[in-house]
Amino acid sequence: MKFVWVFAAAFLFFSCQNIEKVEKPKNLISEQKMAEVLTDLSLLNSAKNYNRRLLEETGLKPDEYLYTKHNIDSAQLSQSTRYYASDQNRLEAIYKNVKTNLEKLQRELAVKKENEERLKDTLPDSKKDSIIQDSLLGKPPRRDSLIMASPEYDIQ
Repeated sequence: MKFVWVFAAAFLFFSCQNIEKVEKPKNLISEQKMAEVLTDLSLLNSAKNYNRRLLEETGLKPDEYLYTKHNIDSAQLSQSTRYYASDQNRLEAIYKNVKTNLEKLQRELAVKKENEERLKDTLPDSKKDSIIQDSLLGKPPRRDSLIMASPEYDIQ
């Protein structure tokens, strides 16, 4: 039993020794641009999870849109993500920027929504179509003016 513990400890000790540092890629995405890419990626993933059918109907491909918008490719994004993931402090700073960007977008959308609701409240209600005579539904039917109002002519 002692031999198993010694072997396990030696295995763990030697397995952790060869940690290679990730080299900086030639086409590294800047930290600011990476934050913008990750912000858009987060929004696209949310849109895809919220209404996948709408994205399919419009023909929008989120990955292609992201690469085209930021003028990057999948290999560049993958290498840059791997590089920034090796340095936790940089990655944390990037994600703080992503969070700030998302909060800013949320505030802007809240203001737009509030303005639209305010505008909707100020617009007058549209009048109902005059052809539809809903206002007459609650009134009793009119009697024919040619028939006298005597009981012998009362039609029921």
